[in-house]
Amino acid sequence: RSRSQDALALGYGFHAGAHTLQLNVRHDSDSEFGGKNTGSVAYGYAITPTLRATASAGTAFRAPTLYQRFSAYGDASLKPETGRNVELGLRYASGATHAGVVAYRNRVSNLIVFDSGYTACNQSFGCYNSVGRAEYEGVTFSAGHRIGGVTLRGSIDLQSPKDLTTGRQLQRRARRHATFGADTVLAGWTLGAEVQASGRRFENAANTQVLGGYTLVNLYASTPVARDF
Repeated sequence: RSRSQDALALGYGFHAGAHTLQLNVRHDSDSEFGGKNTGSVAYGYAITPTLRATASAGTAFRAPTLYQRFSAYGDASLKPETGRNVELGLRYASGATHAGVVAYRNRVSNLIVFDSGYTACNQSFGCYNSVGRAEYEGVTFSAGHRIGGVTLRGSIDLQSPKDLTTGRQLQRRARRHATFGADTVLAGWTLGAEVQASGRRFENAANTQVLGGYTLVNLYASTPVARDF
């Protein structure tokens, strides 16, 4: 009938010449799941004034929400997710142009998913369930360039979302994602358009039901109407 979560996080940043270091530690205290310590370390090195290399490693913790445990689609026995992540990156920035590439690997225990084939809660659509050991491994390419008053940007993410127990692709996780957009400022308004694309996924853990890829086209506009709005 009651649940509490308390946390304390500390961070330390250091910059000297071409070197940048960031350290973070955190302790979570959950009234149901107990205490958990997590942390991360990140290092960046400016190879040249326009080229920068980065490396990072960290751990993660996320307790299941009340909805995921106690709703009609919930499973009260769900355990918290824990993860370990490593990344290597290279970024270029000069004037109106920037580009980057990041390679990553994220391993998660007790990954919470919505499982259409899991009928323990007697729901036709399925219920929340967990994957014992999961892994996201991939690379992200990104770039942007400003031409006159127009800013162009884009990114492509190629990943392998895998259930390490079965070797199959994680359900509802696509291998390919891409985003391309452009925006400009006109008469005090920021006007933009963006295309988001995702590759096909699988509806079920057995990888027998295919969900087709999809594309979204977003249009947006914003302007300040007052100092704080």
